Amino acid sequence: DAKLLKLLTPPLVAVVVALSPIAHPPVAVGQTGATLFRRACIGCHVGGGNILQPGATLFSRDLTRNGVDSEEEIYSVTYFGKGRMPGFGEKCSPRGQCTFGPRLKEDEIRVLAAFVRAQADQGWPKLQVD
Repeated sequence: DAKLLKLLTPPLVAVVVALSPIAHPPVAVGQTGATLFRRACIGCHVGGGNILQPGATLFSRDLTRNGVDSEEEIYSVTYFGKGRMPGFGEKCSPRGQCTFGPRLKEDEIRVLAAFVRAQADQGWPKLQVD
């Protein structure tokens, strides 16, 4: 019995690990962020730029100059909007400041903010298809 247990333990452990949620983490922030960015932002911010307001790009220098260089600040502007940029949050108000298109959930905007910050840190490399 001990010999059989010793023989079966490694394959059983391998199966448990393979089926564990830890072995299959959620989609990477970069992939989900890229998907969300393409869905909600790329129309105005293609390549990290800004087709409506050239001084409000998503490059580090403009984010810093405009006081929107932390993930939390990027989250806030994305959720509630600022200036000509509409808010995309589910509970964004006043209504005139918010997008007329589909709204994003809080966790989606957090992932998007992390993605924008990471892209800005890398100089906005070309988005990969996920």
